[in-house]
Amino acid sequence: MSAMLLLAVLAVPAFGQGPTIRVNVPFEFSLDDKTYPAGEYAFLALKENVVAIEKNGRNKIGLFLASPLAGRNNPAQVRFQCYENRCFLTQVWIPGLDNGFQATRSHREK
Repeated sequence: MSAMLLLAVLAVPAFGQGPTIRVNVPFEFSLDDKTYPAGEYAFLALKENVVAIEKNGRNKIGLFLASPLAGRNNPAQVRFQCYENRCFLTQVWIPGLDNGFQATRSHREK
């Protein structure tokens, strides 16, 4: 059985950085072939198809290539697809951008 989890997030502009959202993820999640522990994360739009991940306001700990998702004016949110005890990051929506970001399915998710 799978479930889609949606976390509302806080949009926080940061000086000298691209559009950013911050979210407290209360569970471990995977993206590509990397697993991230529960905690506070920031997702930064670097380019139209590149998103950086920061943990606890520190240095970038990951980057991922994404496909654009149409949906202007969507609220800030991060979406996960969960299967039993494993959750995978699937989408990131940052306010003010023309598109959302669709993460590529990981080998572990397929």
